[in-house]
Amino acid sequence: MFQTTLVGNQPKVFEDPACGAPGVNLRLARNRFDQGRITAAELEDVVRATIRATLDDQARAGLDWLTDGRIRWDDPVTPFAAAHEGFTIGGLIRYFDNNVYYRRPTIAGPIRFVRSAVADDYRFASSAGRGRVIPSVCGPFSLAKFCVDEYYHKEEALYADCAALVRGELEALADAGADWVQLDEPYLGRCPDEIDAAVTAISAATIGVDVRVFVHTYFCPIEGIGDHLWRLPVHAIGADCATVPGNFEALIHGPKTMGRGFGLVDARTTRLETADQIVRQLERLAAAGAADWPACFITPSAALEFLPYPSAIAKMRRLVAAVCQFLGVACGAS
Repeated sequence: MFQTTLVGNQPKVFEDPACGAPGVNLRLARNRFDQGRITAAELEDVVRATIRATLDDQARAGLDWLTDGRIRWDDPVTPFAAAHEGFTIGGLIRYFDNNVYYRRPTIAGPIRFVRSAVADDYRFASSAGRGRVIPSVCGPFSLAKFCVDEYYHKEEALYADCAALVRGELEALADAGADWVQLDEPYLGRCPDEIDAAVTAISAATIGVDVRVFVHTYFCPIEGIGDHLWRLPVHAIGADCATVPGNFEALIHGPKTMGRGFGLVDARTTRLETADQIVRQLERLAAAGAADWPACFITPSAALEFLPYPSAIAKMRRLVAAVCQFLGVACGAS
């Protein structure tokens, strides 16, 4: 009935052996690379070791769907701006109201898909043999919103080309064998006046692609746009239900033909929810007919990267423990 997974970036620095840390430190390796103290090949070894380590963490926790943790990413948008034509990377700007920053890309020319920014890491993570892997891609609406447009000056054309780029990524992941792809759209709930344009862009990116798409929003209410979201040609809609409780009800009352994702663990506080708190929400989902939905993902509210590494590990373990408690099975067997 319930499938556990993560959303967004995971911590890159592994600093607590008690949590199973393998001793890799990507931040330190990048600093050494910038100083010319290690080669690109040596840095790549650390990147891959860190991806394997985050897969191990998730597998040990018992998650049903693992992610590569976006270990290679500094933020949700720069990897795409760096991989494709039309972008230049700009200065640092705050990522919503979090204490992290990203380099805001500028759109300086026509956007063109060049080569997938994510398919190789998906292949690597899948081949590691730790479990099923769900890759993630920035959605077309949020991709446009994350950037400064100095070329199109017409949102319709901008959204259309962002949709074509994202469609290329989804097709590359389908070719690589992905079953599900998480499509991040943190701007969806923040721009209700543009919801029709957002739906058009996401539809253009996803309709007919040979992979199931799980659209996930962050940090915002979806109550006012729910009717629009249910029209999307995707397979599941997810939202932050930990800091926006109204999203829980909005998701419950969607059509039975659509899967859901419930962010039940707060990714922006080290306070650890009790298993009983999560179980009570799972009981409500079961009573609402979750067994009849095409999919019901149980996730953190957002990326666990905002937390210290030990807290992130504790959150994912608690999420799985609560689902196991509800199902009456041993952890790791859900």
